[in-house]
Amino acid sequence: MIQSNLLKLAQLGDPETIARLLNRSLQPRGVSAKILIRENCLKILLSSARPLEQQAFMQFLQKEISDWDISTITLVKVYSQQVGEGIPTWTQDFSLSPSKSTSSEVAEPGGAIVKVTSAIVKVNAETHDFLATLRSFNLKSIFPYPDLLSFELYRHYAVRLLLFLGLFPLIVNLVAEQVSVAQTAWLLGIYYACIWAVVLHDLIKPTQFSWRNALQSVLFTAFIGIPLLLLFQKVPPFSTLYEAINQGGLWGRLFGFVFGVGVLEETCKALPIYLLLRQGKLNDPHTAAFYGAMSGLGFAIAEGAAYSLRYAFGFSQGHLGLSSFVAANTIRFVSLPLFHAILAGMVGYFMGLAAVNPSRQGAIVLIGLAIAVVLHGLYNTFAGSIAGLFIIAFTILLFVTYLRRSRQMVDEMQQAELNRR
Repeated sequence: MIQSNLLKLAQLGDPETIARLLNRSLQPRGVSAKILIRENCLKILLSSARPLEQQAFMQFLQKEISDWDISTITLVKVYSQQVGEGIPTWTQDFSLSPSKSTSSEVAEPGGAIVKVTSAIVKVNAETHDFLATLRSFNLKSIFPYPDLLSFELYRHYAVRLLLFLGLFPLIVNLVAEQVSVAQTAWLLGIYYACIWAVVLHDLIKPTQFSWRNALQSVLFTAFIGIPLLLLFQKVPPFSTLYEAINQGGLWGRLFGFVFGVGVLEETCKALPIYLLLRQGKLNDPHTAAFYGAMSGLGFAIAEGAAYSLRYAFGFSQGHLGLSSFVAANTIRFVSLPLFHAILAGMVGYFMGLAAVNPSRQGAIVLIGLAIAVVLHGLYNTFAGSIAGLFIIAFTILLFVTYLRRSRQMVDEMQQAELNRR
């Protein structure tokens, strides 16, 4: 009987009765409820010592209050607050069943009476609920502008790298109309070379590393080594070997590419590393390999820019199709820079071993150079075929194997040096 009377009072919208009924279920869970009714809105403040699970409590309250069938309430607003806190942990609204919404009778033409249920209250409640949800977010969490303006963010290597990789091509695009095709090609070559430099630095992990020596290796090859290379191409016997590439069949091509192109280009890339070796600036094979790779990238930047102009001219004259033009540029800017870098890195690796075993320095350098020259010549001979793919793959795997065995190789070189003494 008492329970029946309480339900009737709750249905009439009596706040004390509603609070009493809610607390009877909530207090065993360590939660207390305070009630406030304004117009057709029932506001419930839940207080507890611990954060409340929002979905579970909202489901409970929605079922409980809907079952009471309170005639004067259309919107329920729930606040959850921890004891001692000044602001709610979360808030959420819900509307009662559409059957509780207001209705009116409208006379249609002809005298028929139609009962129309008003959805205005529910729409307003849903809008209010959505706005309240939006206001529950912290602006600095959604848009952390203080962090964006902090120099601390830009001190991170990965952040600077992402900005460079993402923005550099867009900058090139902005200036492309104001500069020549050659300058654009150089900028793109630098961009792709930087990507490979990051990858190779992570792969090689140089121990005694200097950005100054690395940059000197790049610049020496691009602006000193290549002009020397172009000069020697015109001097016998190299001029004869270059002619054999176009006139001597398969064996003539192989001979010309190995002893002509391979010898000159790999020597060109090895020059700055050899100078570092003679100056005593190389202490280990990993560092020497990285400097060699940087020299190879410097070579690839200059070569890629030159070939890109050649491809552009061929395309404009109709000698090169669009697909071939795109593919050829991609190979020159992406794949071949890595190949050049790894060949030069291999030579640098052997120069690093020569620094450990100076009594056999000349022989060690010659072995490394010979390996790179042969691989270079073989690829040029079979470029554009499946064999060419296998040669590049073999070169990459051989280089990685050298890096993985470097500790053993260093130990052998050190032991050989001790034996010589």
